[in-house]
Amino acid sequence: MDLLAPIRISTLPPSSQQNDTPLLTAVPKPTGSPEAPTTPASISRSISDLDDILSILRSRPSPELLFRILDLLTTDAQPHSSYDIRTPTPKASQVVNTLLEITVPNFWNLLPKRERKQLAECLRSITGLGGIVSRLRFLSKGKGDTPSESSFNVQMEELFDLLHSVLRVEGFIHQIWEWGSHGSAGSKRIVAWKEFTSLIAGGKLLSVAAEADRLLDTDNEGAGRWIGNESLFTSWLGQEIAWASLKADITNEAEWKALDSVIVRALSLGHRDEFVENLSYPHIRPEGGLEKLHKLIFPLPAHNKHTYLASLLRKLSLKHLSISPEMYHESGWWKEDAAKVSSIAGLIGSLVDGDDDLRALVVEWLVGSQGGGIGEPIGIRRALIAILAKDAITLKGLFEKSLQHFSNQLWIKHAPILQQEVNTQVLLLCAGYVHRQMPAFMTRMARSSTFLNGISNRIGATSERARFLGMVVGESFSGLVDKEGSKMNFGVHETSTEEAKWWKGIPSIEDTVGSASGLLTPPGLIVSKKRHPTIQPKARMTSVIQVIEEVKEGGQEEEDDDDLVPYAKPDSDPEDSEEDAADVVRKRDTPPVYIRDLLSMLRDTESYDRQQLSLGSAASLIRRKAAFGKELTDHALELTSHLAGMHDKYDMDNFQEMRMQALIALVVSLPTIAGPLLAKLFFEGDYSMGQRAGILSAIGIGARELAGFKDDDLPLSIESAKGKSSTDLFPSKRLPAKGDAIWSKAKPRTPLERITSTLERLMIQPMAAEASDKAAGPNVIKVRVFSSRIEVEKKRAKPTENKLSKVVAEAFFFPLTGRWWAALKDYSGRGIHFTPFLLTSFLKTLGIILHATGPSAPALPQMTREIWEVTFSLRHTDEETVLEGLLFTLLTMLELNSEDGVGLARDHPKELVETQEWLGGIVIAGRGGSKVLGLASGALLRVDAIIKEFQRRVMGEIVRDG
Repeated sequence: MDLLAPIRISTLPPSSQQNDTPLLTAVPKPTGSPEAPTTPASISRSISDLDDILSILRSRPSPELLFRILDLLTTDAQPHSSYDIRTPTPKASQVVNTLLEITVPNFWNLLPKRERKQLAECLRSITGLGGIVSRLRFLSKGKGDTPSESSFNVQMEELFDLLHSVLRVEGFIHQIWEWGSHGSAGSKRIVAWKEFTSLIAGGKLLSVAAEADRLLDTDNEGAGRWIGNESLFTSWLGQEIAWASLKADITNEAEWKALDSVIVRALSLGHRDEFVENLSYPHIRPEGGLEKLHKLIFPLPAHNKHTYLASLLRKLSLKHLSISPEMYHESGWWKEDAAKVSSIAGLIGSLVDGDDDLRALVVEWLVGSQGGGIGEPIGIRRALIAILAKDAITLKGLFEKSLQHFSNQLWIKHAPILQQEVNTQVLLLCAGYVHRQMPAFMTRMARSSTFLNGISNRIGATSERARFLGMVVGESFSGLVDKEGSKMNFGVHETSTEEAKWWKGIPSIEDTVGSASGLLTPPGLIVSKKRHPTIQPKARMTSVIQVIEEVKEGGQEEEDDDDLVPYAKPDSDPEDSEEDAADVVRKRDTPPVYIRDLLSMLRDTESYDRQQLSLGSAASLIRRKAAFGKELTDHALELTSHLAGMHDKYDMDNFQEMRMQALIALVVSLPTIAGPLLAKLFFEGDYSMGQRAGILSAIGIGARELAGFKDDDLPLSIESAKGKSSTDLFPSKRLPAKGDAIWSKAKPRTPLERITSTLERLMIQPMAAEASDKAAGPNVIKVRVFSSRIEVEKKRAKPTENKLSKVVAEAFFFPLTGRWWAALKDYSGRGIHFTPFLLTSFLKTLGIILHATGPSAPALPQMTREIWEVTFSLRHTDEETVLEGLLFTLLTMLELNSEDGVGLARDHPKELVETQEWLGGIVIAGRGGSKVLGLASGALLRVDAIIKEFQRRVMGEIVRDG
């Protein structure tokens, strides 16, 4: 065949081609000196610059020649050398594009490990990273146009592997900077770094990788798929910036400025808490690390410092401080976490020292609009005040600001109760430090008009909780400055409870600023926390029979027993011939009997049987353990967090049902622990929208069960709710399953939607019946048989104790509303919590909790005020679903207060008038659908009835007194 191969092929121009002339003509090889052999070694010797490399790469070289080119581009490539492709130049861009378009698709899967590293090193530059992003974007668009093309999947997987090799090296950002420092200085270098910052921290790389990851098969997770995950990517970016700062020269201002530009852009990527954690913690262990962290944060703009500080405080609180209220019932409870508080103070103190802007932000965080970390444990405020207490002027300013907030009458009336509690903690902590350092100033402040007016305003407030805080602070201040016998004592039961003693003991807390190294968990513990518990392999059944022989003295041999007849050999079973009895595992898992066993089985995500068994028995085990010991309390935080974030890996039947039942059992068993924790996870946890909606459903249904309502027949998931409509009574009128799923108009509803629909009917139907009665005629002509009244009374449910009314404020309502206000101020109404679906679910959850509480709850006045604040903040919404949820909650609040409508009108006259005008505008304008108009009309009728009743009462008093 080699003899027939043409030496050269020539194509004639179209003008010279004739009908009888062949299109291809063989030209004989010219005679002369023989050509030199074109071996890889000879070609590599002739490579002198990037033009030669470019021509060879475009000609699809042999593997040996490609290896030689990779050697030239890595080992022999110095800045501005003939083989430099890292410095941004037009020729380097051409080589990079050729590597990505030709070399990677043809050779990546064939390259050995060493050559893969070399190819990744060639592309570890600003030019290379930009080329990979452009190539990935091009493939993503092509994949979207032709989804059947499997080649796009392969090429994108190869690019993800390549990106992983390029980025997953320790010190990637530092390498980019070091290589750029040898490049051209001045404006070119600044432009190049801006381009790199835009790629790595501006979202270009992340957005393109996330889009490509979405187009790829999710079941096939390659090495580089983490790049498209926002949380993992921001964590990696924080680690890389930390590594670069630790390697940077403390005197190289240009590099520090460049790293700050990356931080500023990265803080807008999202998942700030993960980014800040991975940026800050690596600086704790090395010597001089905190000094470099301070130098890294000091030049940031004020708003970026604020974002960094808020995220860091959230992470420190979550990782190191306990939120369990059980510790508050113990004397000296604050000493248990004093070491952690001291370490947190050491870390924050190293950043605050010498940075007046950050110090002012710490003060603002404690007493500003964010409320000093609403819902966070008191330990984080102890750490910050311990830092500020070193400066007497700052401490006095903080004390005066918190006292002004505490005494302000408008603030008492309108601030969320959780924010008032946090401010009270700050005030009492400051009072303790001020009393120890400046006793004369403390005495003067306790006699000031600001403090005395504040106590008066608190005692005269309509909120029971506001009055309690006023009495606690009054007795605490008096205990610090007054002598025995003249100390303030209100003489009520509320100030002698265990909770009141805890509040009055806050001024005695004295923390110190220690070393930040105490925050570092030993390496072994870190691994054990992050890694799933090791599942011990089950003992294999052995078929070897251990023979026990009796050894007789004197070496006598045992005589054969002729009387024993051996059993006949059993027939072989062909079905079992291929199965080794030694491999059969006969031990089966049993339901867990301890909470720690339940957690172990829930964590074992590799076993379907253990997952199903643990979920199926979780609810019953939690309810049993609620009455025995503290095992459930000790594991409540971990168990709740794990259940809230579980994924249905195996597509189990009734997965959501079992998970929801377990969460509801936790809420019912430990309302004061699980309730605030679930509220915290809803607003701060890294969960999907479905998981967040499940958290709200668990809170709402659990609260109803505490109040005595039974929702046993309520579907706890959308999947189980499908088909539960009136058409189930007539199966012949239903389409087949697939057709019904497509054409059915009745969409499955969430548990919250089903509950709210029932409650809406219960509240609106009586008003409709009353209106129809008025239209039908006077009540005198309506006769009711006496026997029917007896039957109705027999069927009436007996009253039961409403356990919810005792704990609703601290366990459910105030944690939800307080964190909602904090999220509104943090995210300006643009976070995931304010999407129409979640916001509607949140509002309906508040309404459900309010309805279950009943009209006799002690905290009803305070909850009424909070509902009105939320209503007025959302009344201008354009989303129909949000408006529906808002009107449902408002109608529920008005329904509960209808028995004391005069008191409601007396305490909230302005709110009632504004609500009347707003509801009237909705009805007149016809906003929303029939459901919205029905709820608005019902609420308007209630408001009108309350106002008319109040007017009649006022007119009656005027006539009587006149």
